[in-house]
Amino acid sequence: MTAIVPALSAALLDFVWQGLLAAFLLWTALFILRNRSARARYAASCVALAAMAILPVITACLVYTAPAASHASPAWAAATSQTHVAMPDMAVASFNWASWLTRWALPLWSLGVLLFSLRLVWATRQISALRRQAQPAEAAVLAIVGNLQERMKLRRPARVLVSAVADCPSVVGWIRPVLLLPTATVLGLTPQQLEAVLAHELAHILRYDYLVNMLQTVVETLLFYHPAVWWASARIRQERELCCDDLAVECCGNALCYARALTRLERLRATTPRLALGSAGGSLLYRIQRLAGDKGWQRGPSKLAGILALSLGLCCFALNMPWARGQQPDARAPEPAPAVEASVPDEPNVQVDVGGASVIHRDDVEYPEAAVEKGIQGTVVVEATLDAEGLVNDARVLSGPLELRKAALESVLQWRFTHGAAGGTRQISIAFELSAAGGRRPAAGVLARIKREQDRLQARMQKQLAEELASGARVLQDRQSADASEMRTEAEQLAEMFAKVQADHKLDADNFAQLYADQALRPLDQVLRDREMAALQNKLAEIQADTDPFTGRRLKTIAIEGPTLTSQLCEELLAMLPVHEGDTLSADSQEKVEEAVRGFDRHAAVSMLVTRDGQVEIRITVQ
Repeated sequence: MTAIVPALSAALLDFVWQGLLAAFLLWTALFILRNRSARARYAASCVALAAMAILPVITACLVYTAPAASHASPAWAAATSQTHVAMPDMAVASFNWASWLTRWALPLWSLGVLLFSLRLVWATRQISALRRQAQPAEAAVLAIVGNLQERMKLRRPARVLVSAVADCPSVVGWIRPVLLLPTATVLGLTPQQLEAVLAHELAHILRYDYLVNMLQTVVETLLFYHPAVWWASARIRQERELCCDDLAVECCGNALCYARALTRLERLRATTPRLALGSAGGSLLYRIQRLAGDKGWQRGPSKLAGILALSLGLCCFALNMPWARGQQPDARAPEPAPAVEASVPDEPNVQVDVGGASVIHRDDVEYPEAAVEKGIQGTVVVEATLDAEGLVNDARVLSGPLELRKAALESVLQWRFTHGAAGGTRQISIAFELSAAGGRRPAAGVLARIKREQDRLQARMQKQLAEELASGARVLQDRQSADASEMRTEAEQLAEMFAKVQADHKLDADNFAQLYADQALRPLDQVLRDREMAALQNKLAEIQADTDPFTGRRLKTIAIEGPTLTSQLCEELLAMLPVHEGDTLSADSQEKVEEAVRGFDRHAAVSMLVTRDGQVEIRITVQ
């Protein structure tokens, strides 16, 4: 394996904590800039995403140019070349898991990049299909776009196409930008509203947002595995729409008109290609409230992102503490200088003789408590069989007190010798000698026991921390579920409101959307509320006075009532009517229905009403 492979693996793994740090710093910056302009927050988000993209490159370069001994994993390669550091079972398990992750990080990352690259290719082909199916815009729309380009001082030419496939206005392309307008948008918006929407799209071209969006997508593809990248990219897209809203209002000068245009666009909105920049992006409610000047709705970054970043950082720190204590050097790296020579003291009353060999790593030899209490001392001779890597493959005790053999054998089985001593057998002598003052263990042995107890306590604390983090995650999930339930309740209330207003005022869907927009904006400004309420009342009066609520609607049922009617008379009356169930009513057909009923019985009464589903019911009452 070449040196670049471990360097790339180390960069991918190190970016886990680097991305968390960058996300936390971005969250802090957005909190500080929450009352500043959208441009400032946009710039901070772009800087954070650029830093996330550069950090793995810097890490890979540093690791590649570093000495070969650090190629194993620079994030966790602070391994102990010290001889007297014991490796507990928990550290061994962490080291094995880390080795597996380092070995498979690059293949798994390559597979993920391939899948997300296919996603990028699919989005590009979808945009190309939209451009091919679009038609040139009419002269009136081109005139509006030309006027806006002069006012916004946009020197780059932009084509304007009308597409029957697109669902909302959007901009595609960077070198030769194209502005796509849905047919429904051109026909469904007033000239003022259409001008505000076009100003928003031209602002994307003026700011080179399409190029930035392409770079975002590339970073998302390469660093797909880190949630911080997706969160920072989402913040960029949100602040980008706010910046373009500000430019559109600055150019057109009517924030309320633009807010209404956004409300109408939301009704026509569906899925937009990921690479296209549309006017309906971002949080619509927040954008409308911001355009209306409601300062109370200004918001900073979500607290959830900062809490998750801090929690994940603590998890990484807790998981890496035993790893840093117990990691061994890579066997493929050059061997360090021998840390243990022929005779090395463990405790003041334990002496180890390795027979002239050099040991890279070994566990401390402890004097058993039971042997100390009984006053047992002596020398234990162990024969160790070494494999090709210098690890102790097998060991047996040749001589020594029975009470001391287990401690010596357990320690020797964890040793590792240099390659010069590999592939043979070694005799090791371990001398246990009690001190002259009563046979009690020296202070060094007590300190070793305290250290082991601290390690066990730390392991329990780490497990408890992981459980608390998992509990916090469950609480957050429950809160999100509660929020989703509240949103569903609000949607049901909105549907009831629509039915009530439609029944009381006989409004269609378009008029209700206009009414709801006015209702949503009223609390934001008292002056606008009174003015818009008066305009709404006038509009309702005009609709009720001049508009026939039944023309163009589908006839649902015909109900005939009367005490003297028989089934035969009802059938004769139905045969005389010029319309039947399922027909579409017109002004002429309504008059013919009244004439037919009067011809059947001049005392009969005819009434029509609109049902909840927008259809018409005819009721005929014969005296």
